[in-house]
Amino acid sequence: MAAADPAVATSTCAHCNREVPSPNIALHSAHCARNLHLKCEHCGDMVPRKHMDKHYDDNHAPVNCPRCEQTVEHELWDLHKRLQCPQRMLACQYCKFELPAADIFEHQDVCGNRTKYCQPCNKDIRLREWIGHELLLHSKTNAAAESSRSMLEKEEGGRHKQARPAFGLKHKQLLLTIAITGLAVLIGSILFQRRIGSSEAL
Repeated sequence: MAAADPAVATSTCAHCNREVPSPNIALHSAHCARNLHLKCEHCGDMVPRKHMDKHYDDNHAPVNCPRCEQTVEHELWDLHKRLQCPQRMLACQYCKFELPAADIFEHQDVCGNRTKYCQPCNKDIRLREWIGHELLLHSKTNAAAESSRSMLEKEEGGRHKQARPAFGLKHKQLLLTIAITGLAVLIGSILFQRRIGSSEAL
């Protein structure tokens, strides 16, 4: 079989972008245009002729938004749905109730003025100020409380793991400390009363 002659000039088919020997380009183009592919004028893709209408509808046809009834270019449809449609549903950051985007800011102005009672401060705080209030005034307190709780849990866990004799020793030490403290208080009280009695006798 003879190899293709590299000296033969070629032309590019306008329909499929293939390189075709120049003497055959007219016949090839006619056949390609009639039966095979067309070049999409919007994206430049080669699409089978029988699928061109579907390709246009799926990829390029303007979309009518069912919420706001605007006609949107297909390329901008995702952006419109997520960020631009005035009737897309958004949740209020304070009450989580969903409203159209066109109404959400007015709603949040009112909703954010509602108050929530802060127990540590013993006062009502506006919802729009609540997060900042928590971060500025209570984040360290909450962290300290959480740390203390964690330490107590570890201590409790350690106590449960200790053997009973060790627990008995600690218990005895505690009782001894209480007894010594009580005895010291009693002696101090007696000495104090004697000093008062001596002062009165003088």
